[in-house]
Amino acid sequence: MRICRLFLVLLASFSAASFVKADTINFTVTITQQQNLSNIPVGTVFTGFASYDGSIDPNFTGNPPTLTSYEFNFPSAPDSLSDFKWEFAQRSGIGQPLFLELMFVDYAYPGASFLLVGNTFQTILPYAETGDSVNYTIGETGTVAYSYTADPPSSVPEPASFLLVGTGLLTVFNLHRVQKRHA
Repeated sequence: MRICRLFLVLLASFSAASFVKADTINFTVTITQQQNLSNIPVGTVFTGFASYDGSIDPNFTGNPPTLTSYEFNFPSAPDSLSDFKWEFAQRSGIGQPLFLELMFVDYAYPGASFLLVGNTFQTILPYAETGDSVNYTIGETGTVAYSYTADPPSSVPEPASFLLVGTGLLTVFNLHRVQKRHA
């Protein structure tokens, strides 16, 4: 009877173990206005996504989730998140949906740089930079729409889960062995 109870406790512990999870923010950029450049026609649409580690704080304490991967079919978009001047996801308030902030700066090619903040996309022409800011003029402007995809939990448990199950099985085996010896 004890072994049965221990097995149920072990099973409950395993089912409560955390699993790796990542969610995705999908975004669509539509160019709506040309200002200092005319490289991209009005009405052009670009799409992309950014995945984050699923650790979004629902109470909005100011700790944004970490972006883990991204893709954006804008012609000058970098291949890696590390190429951005800054990149993160955030909320505007408690209970509000996530939005992205992505800034790519390339002084070599006019119009290659861009800034995506919330619902606004801009191609930018950077001309000065300090440690935490970039001065620029705006090239084209666009709007950004978002949708979200919640990934199901991974079917592969974390190493801590394996350790928990292994320890529980060893305990059950040892208790069973001790009971047999005393019987």
